[in-house]
Amino acid sequence: MDRLNKMGIVLALTGTMLVFLSLGAVRLCAQEGVGDVSSSEESEPNTDPDGPDWRMRIEQQLRRLESRNNRLQKRYDQLSKQYNHLQKQGSEGVFGIVPNNPDGKGIPNGVQFRPTLAFLQDDGDGSEGSDPSEAKSAEKKQKRTSDDLEGQEEEEKEEAPITIAPPRRPRRQSGLGGAGQIIEDAPRQNMEAYVDLLGSYQRNMRPPRMPASVSFREGLEIRSADDFITFEFHNLTQADYRDFSNTGDALHNNFVIPRQRWYLQGQLTPYAYYYTVINRGYGPLDVLDSWVDFNFAPRYKEKFQIRVGRMKTPFSYEYIKISESDLIAPERSLFIGNFAGNRQIGAMMHGQLFERQMEYFVGAFNGPRRSFQGYDNSKDLYTFLNFKPFLHSGLDWLEQLNLSTSYNVGNEHSPLQPAFLTTANDQSPSANAQNVSPTFLEFNNGAFENGMRMAWGGDLTYYYKSFTLTAGYQGGYQQYSFSSQTLPSTKNFLLGTDAFVGFGSTQRTTVPLEGWNVALTYFITGEEITRRVYLLEPKRPFGFYNGRLNPGAIELFSRVSNLQLGSQIFTDNLANPALWSNKATAVDTGVNWYLNNYVRIYIDWQHAMFGSPVYLGTNHYTKHENLYWLRTQVFF
Repeated sequence: MDRLNKMGIVLALTGTMLVFLSLGAVRLCAQEGVGDVSSSEESEPNTDPDGPDWRMRIEQQLRRLESRNNRLQKRYDQLSKQYNHLQKQGSEGVFGIVPNNPDGKGIPNGVQFRPTLAFLQDDGDGSEGSDPSEAKSAEKKQKRTSDDLEGQEEEEKEEAPITIAPPRRPRRQSGLGGAGQIIEDAPRQNMEAYVDLLGSYQRNMRPPRMPASVSFREGLEIRSADDFITFEFHNLTQADYRDFSNTGDALHNNFVIPRQRWYLQGQLTPYAYYYTVINRGYGPLDVLDSWVDFNFAPRYKEKFQIRVGRMKTPFSYEYIKISESDLIAPERSLFIGNFAGNRQIGAMMHGQLFERQMEYFVGAFNGPRRSFQGYDNSKDLYTFLNFKPFLHSGLDWLEQLNLSTSYNVGNEHSPLQPAFLTTANDQSPSANAQNVSPTFLEFNNGAFENGMRMAWGGDLTYYYKSFTLTAGYQGGYQQYSFSSQTLPSTKNFLLGTDAFVGFGSTQRTTVPLEGWNVALTYFITGEEITRRVYLLEPKRPFGFYNGRLNPGAIELFSRVSNLQLGSQIFTDNLANPALWSNKATAVDTGVNWYLNNYVRIYIDWQHAMFGSPVYLGTNHYTKHENLYWLRTQVFF
């Protein structure tokens, strides 16, 4: 028993000594962590290897080595995570785009498949076109060896996290005013994070507050930190000067603003995308578009979405895939500018299939062109299909070949829209449009749409490097009637303040419609595009820099378009053959000058030819009209 007591006392004393020794070692380690190794060694009281504190010094050195090893392990783990993340983004598609898909690659601000890591990036821009030797020197500059770590100061206990520079967002699949919005594959964890932030359910609870960032690229963007909620503001301003070789009532040389538009769009959760456009053109302030895209599986929203509201009807590549800010000539071709379905209220399914080789739009709409309501129970059917058969073929010169088909059918009973046909305007209900564009046909008072409308079309669109070809052919028919009663005005019809009811006719006239267009463009400054969307950033934006004057981007273009209506429009008293023509051809030739991503200048000469002389005033008729056209555009 005495022996056990003695052993207990010895063990207690030994444990007490070890506690004191450990505390002293920790204090010495903390002191050594502040200064460098050499200074800590000089402060040791005994450097004799056989001295009484040699165990403590060995233990301290082992702890220093263990601490450095832990820091190296943390750095290695961080680098490994970033490397795996980079490998994953290099092997998978960005926002649903497969790596071998060239759509969006090779164009300025196109899709970037390899985002730059901030800790590997040099002081330069880190672009793919940088000098390889500079990239190697930057890599050497960033690389750290174990020898460097041994010689430098002891680092802080908590390492600063390594951040990744955010990848550039891809161009939208269709521009503002076009077919749709950006397709972003929202992270799956967003909904879980939102629900966690929301907390447990309570009556009358408010949505959670989320931090947001503000940025500007192609417009003003406000985004929550996880892109769960987004808001974008865009502006389109177009200002023209139009000079005519033949003038008369009501055609005059004019300064005019054909479009002033404000775009409000964004995402409200990954399940809904909203889009609103306010427009002031020849007529009063107007809500041009107002729709919402719904999807019930964000992972598949590129393939299927449902759009409801007032929107562009899907007819022809030129109308649904090219917005008003990206047109080849200042305005659309003759058939599309006068007889496209324009904007209507309805519902539409749309999406992209087969790795974006096929895009589809199918919708039901009220029927009257550029309308806010319909006046009968029937609805119009619109379909549009676009194919890229060689998108993944590996044949670079065929990958951006688009083949499109369109169809529209419906039964109409409504006022005329359009009531007059022009060569240099999109559809407008305002008579002011006749002051600034040659009018080649105007319907008689009393004519209205009454009966079947059917239209079909086919388009070929081809992009290769700096060259673009677009061609389209459209056909169909529309039934009209004539009434001796006073009809509601187009203005009241569009504003919904007057009902178009009680008008009918036993006599219906079927008028055939036919049109075609061919356009060629070429960037002489070398820019390349794969679609006309937010068109491009010039290789050398206009301005004085780098010791010289830089030109911006210069695109040459020429387009021929034709529109013909059947002679029945004259024989059945729908229009006056002594004043108007049922045939027109317009040739547009000119230059598009892009100063930068936001500013564009159109210079166009339009030569219009009519099948018979058209009225320009008392005893003043013409079969030809020359329009010298200058347009400035600001779009962001």
